[in-house]
Amino acid sequence: MKNIEKALASLNILDPNYPRPAVADILMKQENRDLLEYVYRDPFGAHVFPGDIDNYSATDFFADLNHALKQNNPIHLWAYIPTCRYRCHFCQFPIVLINPKDPKSRDMFTKVIDLNISEARLWLKAVPHLADVPIGEFNLFGGTPSLLPVEELERLLDFYRTHFNFSEATLRLEGEPGSLTLPFLTAASYLGITKISFGAQSFSDEVIRSSGRMHNSQDCFEAVHNARMAGFEWISVDLIYGLRNQTVDLVRQDILKARELNLEHLVCTKLHLEDFMKTRTGVSMQRPSVWQKKIKEKNDSSKLNIPSLGEQYQMREIIDDLLLNDYNEHPNMYYYKKGNEPEKWKGIITDQDKQFPEIAIGVGGSSKCRGSESINYTEFSDYENAVINGKIPILSTKGISPLKQEIISFKMALSTCHPVIDEIHKEKFYGKSFFDNGHILNILTDLEKKELIEMDSNSVTLTKNGRVLSEAIINTV
Repeated sequence: MKNIEKALASLNILDPNYPRPAVADILMKQENRDLLEYVYRDPFGAHVFPGDIDNYSATDFFADLNHALKQNNPIHLWAYIPTCRYRCHFCQFPIVLINPKDPKSRDMFTKVIDLNISEARLWLKAVPHLADVPIGEFNLFGGTPSLLPVEELERLLDFYRTHFNFSEATLRLEGEPGSLTLPFLTAASYLGITKISFGAQSFSDEVIRSSGRMHNSQDCFEAVHNARMAGFEWISVDLIYGLRNQTVDLVRQDILKARELNLEHLVCTKLHLEDFMKTRTGVSMQRPSVWQKKIKEKNDSSKLNIPSLGEQYQMREIIDDLLLNDYNEHPNMYYYKKGNEPEKWKGIITDQDKQFPEIAIGVGGSSKCRGSESINYTEFSDYENAVINGKIPILSTKGISPLKQEIISFKMALSTCHPVIDEIHKEKFYGKSFFDNGHILNILTDLEKKELIEMDSNSVTLTKNGRVLSEAIINTV
């Protein structure tokens, strides 16, 4: 009860210069206290749904994955590069701190690539069909892959192109603004990378500094310019709302600047400080972030000058309003420019007619298929020891029961902000309607009463308020 009172109070703290967000009135209702509690606790769980069968062996996971790959559908393949030149104050990811200007850093970069290649070889041996299945998108994720010396980047790409089926693959690289120089981007483009993304988080220098970032807004603008000069056809920028010292007006300015940059893609996520390991994200946590520690010490996020819940939803409403005419949202929090294609790898893992396997190679990586999932070691030393000893560095595996598979499939589809179609569900689950699944039907009945979805005999669609609350909806039902 005490947390609900705090949540209600936070929801009612608003920026007087902006309208009260419509979703605030939804969250105030007694019947929506579960949603309010979820968003106030601030967990992360969009598109991530853990299995429900414990004590599931890695051998069984590999068998499930190999069976799924026999369908020959394009999959999403990650290579996680953990090297960073600093740790952001909100970061929980497993990273290896490195000074790229130090000559000794070359040895660490070489080690990271050696380990990634060695792990990939182990996956290829354990999952025979992995070498043949088409890779839909190959994603160099971080960490900060853009810190890699070009020679190491080329060595990594040469290995993957030689040992995996890249006949349909697009190549995507994540970077940090201060490292996205024109020479590096020109080299990356020459190596076949066509997509670049980076985390600006904000275009306010004050907010950037308070987040512990070492770039500035000008670095972000230059990174976009450099990527265009280097010939990249797809540029994505990550922004976060709800950051320390951030105001609603600053978020408005961020979105206006993003529109001015005419970006092909924009990610606008809410700050999340719940432990990532609890929710098994795409790359799981290594340790609590600086902000998590401070909030725990103070027992109050407002003392860290983090925006209230009400202000965060004002920010979200501003984002939606300013992007409405030029961008579509798919899946939730991911905005692509109208006339372009949505985020490819997200579509591979979330779209109702796909939801194909994903494999993450590297420290902390999370891999899954329809029947089970695994997560890698998050401590670099444990990860390194496992790979050196010839073992895929899996920390844990879980199975997914048939009932849970249906529920996960439905939730993933709902998160895309597109209608969930019963005929597609029937095709995937042997003629069974999602209306015949008692758990899903109870969810739908409840959400329709709350006016968070609209449905007919063959489809379910989130309403505007449902779309804003989609992350809470799919993780509380």
